[in-house]
Amino acid sequence: MSRIVLEGVTKQFADETVAVNSLSLDIGDGEFMVLVGPSGCGKTTVLRMVAGLEEVTDGTISIDGEIVNDVDPGHRDIAMVFQSYALYPHLSVYDNMAFSLKYRKTPKDEIRRRVGDAARILELEPYLQRKPRQLSGGQRQRVAMGRAIVRQPRAFLMDEPLSNLDAKLRVQMRAEILKIQQSLNVTTIYVTHDQTEAMTLGERVAVVYHGDLQQVGTPRELYRRPANRFVAAFIGSPAMNLIKARLVQSPEGSRHVVEFGSHRLALPERTFDDNPRLAQYVGRGVVLGVRPEDLEDASLAAHPDPQAIIELTVDLLEDLGSEVDVHCSGDLMQDTSDVVGEAADGSADELAQKGRAGTVVARMNRHTKLGVGDTARIHVDVGELHFFDDDTGETIAD
Repeated sequence: MSRIVLEGVTKQFADETVAVNSLSLDIGDGEFMVLVGPSGCGKTTVLRMVAGLEEVTDGTISIDGEIVNDVDPGHRDIAMVFQSYALYPHLSVYDNMAFSLKYRKTPKDEIRRRVGDAARILELEPYLQRKPRQLSGGQRQRVAMGRAIVRQPRAFLMDEPLSNLDAKLRVQMRAEILKIQQSLNVTTIYVTHDQTEAMTLGERVAVVYHGDLQQVGTPRELYRRPANRFVAAFIGSPAMNLIKARLVQSPEGSRHVVEFGSHRLALPERTFDDNPRLAQYVGRGVVLGVRPEDLEDASLAAHPDPQAIIELTVDLLEDLGSEVDVHCSGDLMQDTSDVVGEAADGSADELAQKGRAGTVVARMNRHTKLGVGDTARIHVDVGELHFFDDDTGETIAD
């Protein structure tokens, strides 16, 4: 087991592209850390620098207190699991798993013991004499993991290991990877662009965007207290709705109100008690964040607050069986800043159109009777709203 610490790590390529920008991260001994972000954000480059496959332009990487910037990859005692499996097609499962041990001239009895132990953990014992072509995708990925396990490394580095598998198999393999990592208690850095994978696997998750570390925390922390609009839009499926809004004092003066388009939502008193910084934004524009699950069909709400209902037009229904994702449009303006737009993987034109259309997604109870074209009365859980600075994109929180 090992503690891995990155301090101000930067990677700049010969064409002056900065892939990673002064990233600092402390990964605990035995921790499962996930690096997540959109394609091209620099997360794989971070992994390759830890492995020694990319040189560090600036900053330091240390393993168990030893700076390893100039240590050869083979001497870092780290095992990588790749997206492509990287198995030798002409070798059996046993020989693929034993390859690195044979290369290191490990005694045969020790090789048999280690491969046997790994095969038992990974449920590969019936397949040890088969060739990779005779295995399913999930079995091949387990062989790739077995090859890493038998080395008994100080840390595992996993680069999108499940992206070649179908959706059902990915779910199964996620559970297996987590079970194996917990049983071995080996420090693991796992790279993915899939936020669901990140949230279900990571003890902590580091969100990376354009080479910058946006936020690191537990899955619950990222979901409930995103540091900025990018994290808010990237973490969660469907993504958080982000709407241009304004905080004002209600005409009666008793409650604060958030306005967007022709809609007004009265805020609970505790909103400002829990977050005194919001008082600085009264009379100013903000970005309002609302999770889809905090929007419900008012006709099905137990105790709907009349001052927490908005009316929108239903454009599309996605019936998921246990719930329904209801896509609505109306008189509102979505936030389409670059940082949020790229998180949603939309082009500038598409985002601008989306902003003008003012679409939001509500995850509703499966018993909703709403249909396309209906006017939906949507009850908003005003106690779960998020607020972001319109200029910096940072969350407004104490």
